[in-house]
Amino acid sequence: MLSIRSVAVGLLACSALTAGCVGPSDTPPLGSAELPARREVVPIGLNGLKPADFWATDNRAALRALGGAALVGAGDVVVATPLLATDGGRSVLDHLVRCALPLDGVVYGPDGEPFYGEFGFAPAWTGRALNTSEQRWVSACMFQHLNGSGEHVDILLQGKHPALECSRDEEPFSEFVVKDATMYGNAFLPGHIVGFTCLNPELSGALSALSLSCPLDLGLLVLERPCGYLPTCGMALTGLCNLVCTKDAAGDQTCHTLPLVGPLLAPLLGSPYPETIRTELRDSDLLPLYPGCGLL
Repeated sequence: MLSIRSVAVGLLACSALTAGCVGPSDTPPLGSAELPARREVVPIGLNGLKPADFWATDNRAALRALGGAALVGAGDVVVATPLLATDGGRSVLDHLVRCALPLDGVVYGPDGEPFYGEFGFAPAWTGRALNTSEQRWVSACMFQHLNGSGEHVDILLQGKHPALECSRDEEPFSEFVVKDATMYGNAFLPGHIVGFTCLNPELSGALSALSLSCPLDLGLLVLERPCGYLPTCGMALTGLCNLVCTKDAAGDQTCHTLPLVGPLLAPLLGSPYPETIRTELRDSDLLPLYPGCGLL
């Protein structure tokens, strides 16, 4: 059985922050062979889900099946799912529960192993199937936690959802200064391509400061994050976010699946995705997330 992650007790509310923020835990990260510890500072996540686990055919099918009904049965035990049969599947389930349930949420495997919530994009999933918007929010959260480099990197998640409402003027949120990528899509749908990512225009400048090679292969670098080196991956790169997304006054994005013509042809292409999550990084975490920049 995987190690049981500690749950912080006596969490302190951030007096200067909004109700969606939770204070940091003293729980140390677990070893690389174990699931990473749950982060107690929302909306900061710990990026490190292996693409090979997430995009595995059996795991994708199991994830889709889970979304079609309530996540748990009697005693808050997770319904029967093939994800519990392998370490990779349990890692997918671990991140799935983190994204879906809030910090006070916990569900259990049939052997009593707990899986803890973190973000709260779909708290009602314990009692019913996911609706489309919840599927999209949970998917975007999962996409952002993928990391082909194998590193565990802190990411600050932002988007138009109550789970992501937090003041940026207080530590540790003010430490996140590098604008990264935006991800969106629906991993609960069948088909080869279920996720999309676009690049913040400022990312190129941040990476070019590390290596002259980075702007030349920026698209490949960004796709390595959710795809690793898999020959098949369910993510598509849509280019620069300012060509595929529109922003509201708060900077939250509604994105399309085609660059340039997406916003113009929205009535013909189907509904856009307002359920988008963008991330920001610390300067020190840029190279671990994009290690290809260190080649030159």
